[in-house]
Amino acid sequence: MGDYVYEEKKNYEGKNVKVLGSTFEEGKPDATGNWLAKLTTHEERLGYLRTALRYWYSNEWYGSEKRKQEA
Repeated sequence: MGDYVYEEKKNYEGKNVKVLGSTFEEGKPDATGNWLAKLTTHEERLGYLRTALRYWYSNEWYGSEKRKQEA
């Protein structure tokens, strides 16, 4: 399976299993990601921020965080 490094670990039953080791490349990124440059218009930027921050600043919660009654 390519150049991947596998490690031997024990699962919850105590059996040895192969687990994929680290797959990242060592080092630092060449440049910082500039999301603002990828969005050309003001409306695209606002839409991105509304979508990205909706999880934190709204009452719309998904997954295990969704509650029938607020705490």
